Amino acid sequence: MTVENPKKPSAMSAPSNTGIDPEAIRAIVAEVLRRVGGQARIAQPAAAPAARPAAAPATVAPETGVTLPGRVISIGLLEKLPAGTVRVVVEATAVITPSARDHARDNAITIERLAEASVMPPAANVPFLVAHAECGGDAPARAAAITRAVPGAAQLPATGLGDVVTALALHASRDGARGILLTGKPAVATVLANRSASLRAVTARDPAALAAAAAECHANLLVVDPGSFPAAALGRVAAELANRPAGEVPAPLAARPADCGCKGH
Repeated sequence: MTVENPKKPSAMSAPSNTGIDPEAIRAIVAEVLRRVGGQARIAQPAAAPAARPAAAPATVAPETGVTLPGRVISIGLLEKLPAGTVRVVVEATAVITPSARDHARDNAITIERLAEASVMPPAANVPFLVAHAECGGDAPARAAAITRAVPGAAQLPATGLGDVVTALALHASRDGARGILLTGKPAVATVLANRSASLRAVTARDPAALAAAAAECHANLLVVDPGSFPAAALGRVAAELANRPAGEVPAPLAARPADCGCKGH
């Protein structure tokens, strides 16, 4: 009797002599491949960041700074300053928010109030006028420089001396305006101006004497021969007059002349 040999199991279905399940081996290999692939992706260098555009050149000279109008200075205003700004000038009564102060400190920006700055603003609601008449040399340039030195100042058209004085008197009577008149005939212009009840004009040959006369008379018009004054002094005395607070006019000057019936007053 012939006995048939049992069918040998295939290599794929037979259990391994080592006792390791082939399915486990395949799972291990798949996990290793997955991890290796993940590490390869991590090892890839990150894309280089896009090059930033070069910073815009500073548009504000540090010595001049930036003047910010308004009653409230916020961080939003400071963040919009031109690149390179290191000095900001604000109004004397402006409120600076805490975040704006922190931003200024962190960016080395100095905040100055107008009262602390070298150029002073005109008194509140009081116009300041700059004029020149019958004056040679660089009077137009001097007048333009004073207009720039006093914030809010306006320059009158250059006409004859009589017309300019009449215009100054009109603004003084209507708006309480103050001003400075550049002329080669300061004595004549001062006498002519003081014929008007709305003007109290003074003149002098040096800044100290002019300032003293203006304070004593509570002047609202300075008459100056620009040839006798340095350019910087003109801007300073004009700013001082523009910033001077309102005060009492000396009694002899405030008294109205008696009505004499003439039309020269």
